[in-house]
Amino acid sequence: MPRGKKECSSCGSFVGVRQSVCSCGFEFSKTEKKDKVKKSKSTINKREILIRLVEQPKTGKRFFFAREMKMLNDLCDRYSLEFMNIVSFYKKLDSLAYLVSPKLKAVLDQKFRAFNYVVDNSKYPSYTIGEKFGDDKKVTKKNKTIKDFLDER
Repeated sequence: MPRGKKECSSCGSFVGVRQSVCSCGFEFSKTEKKDKVKKSKSTINKREILIRLVEQPKTGKRFFFAREMKMLNDLCDRYSLEFMNIVSFYKKLDSLAYLVSPKLKAVLDQKFRAFNYVVDNSKYPSYTIGEKFGDDKKVTKKNKTIKDFLDER
């Protein structure tokens, strides 16, 4: 078969690849393009996680981010990226090495359990309050000054 040509199955002649109808009247089947499956792009930026959790040095940022990104990837393997995106501490850390260490592993484990906690509703009774009855009371709030408060008896 010549390059750039396709063969008609009814008359055997060669036609161009892009032709949809042969000179004899035979119609070639159209191949539908497959929809490309797009990967769901994660909107979580690991660099922003690092900036939020760790103090950045003034110099040596390239080595710093390489080291901290390695530790962040280890933490994401242990827990999850979504968890690392929301976890926070009372102050910025000097390094993620604190979180990798065994001493603070217990704190992260506790936060991770709280993050994944799902309430078992079957243990608790559900109440139906029902329809309300009566008129709603409108409460007006009067601004009370200190003098009004002290003059009350």
